[in-house]
Amino acid sequence: MSRSENNSLENNSSKNNTSKNTGKWLLILLVIVMGAIGFRYARLNKGFTGQVGAVKRSALIERVTIAGSVMPNRKTVISAPYAGYVNRIFVKIGEKVKSSAPIVTLSQSARADADGTYPLRAPFDGTVVQVLRTEGEFVELSGPIVRIDDLSQTYVDAGVPEVEVGRLKLGQAVVIKSTAILAHQYHGVIRTIALAAKEQKDWDKSRVEFSVNIEISDNDGRLRPGMSVVADIITKKLENVLTLGHEYIQKNDDGYFVMTADGNRKKIQLGEQNEEVFEIKSGLIDGERVRLIDFLSMIKE
Repeated sequence: MSRSENNSLENNSSKNNTSKNTGKWLLILLVIVMGAIGFRYARLNKGFTGQVGAVKRSALIERVTIAGSVMPNRKTVISAPYAGYVNRIFVKIGEKVKSSAPIVTLSQSARADADGTYPLRAPFDGTVVQVLRTEGEFVELSGPIVRIDDLSQTYVDAGVPEVEVGRLKLGQAVVIKSTAILAHQYHGVIRTIALAAKEQKDWDKSRVEFSVNIEISDNDGRLRPGMSVVADIITKKLENVLTLGHEYIQKNDDGYFVMTADGNRKKIQLGEQNEEVFEIKSGLIDGERVRLIDFLSMIKE
């Protein structure tokens, strides 16, 4: 058989394979289209019940969620009062120190046997959380050497948007969560709310926030200064009220209503709400079953 005949046979085989693949995908597409048409026909002509949920009694909690960071009761950084060499460091990370305890000495010489000046001392009782230099290292004027934090009490420093600040009050309960400690949540209370907004950068004038200070009441030592946290501030809590998820409730010109499991429309009156549920004031009873909103049926043909 000649080379030209072989090429002709290969071309014919390739065309046949392409034709078969095209036919296969056309068949799959036809099945999908017919299925969609059948589903739509069933919805329009046989009715579509959708998923069903139930009204239930529970606590309805309204909250404001903000981001912040953990702060110690107070902190200080022992810095060099003049340019020189770190002569001796008397403390290590994690060590608890008393007020006036020696922290570090400096000298004008890098020699190991150089005499240091009088030691720089701790201004209050605290814990050494950072040692930023090593002995023999040169440090510039005001260069940081050791940081000491008073961890007797910790706080969350956060900012709340201006649209939410009116909902906050001193003493409100707070639930605190950290991405570093996913299996545990902490608790606290609001201690201060700023009366003036934070100063804004020229490029960020549209973001207006008020500083909020939250005292952490049950820190077990795992929440460390500087950690990022999310604080859920409980602004209102209603106990044992009828509730229903947003996805079951519809509204028209006459007000709010639901579709019951047997297909009847019921007008309802709503009360408070949070990001998940509404309070049902009237129109439904505990345990009554209602349909999920059929969003597709709301689309005009």
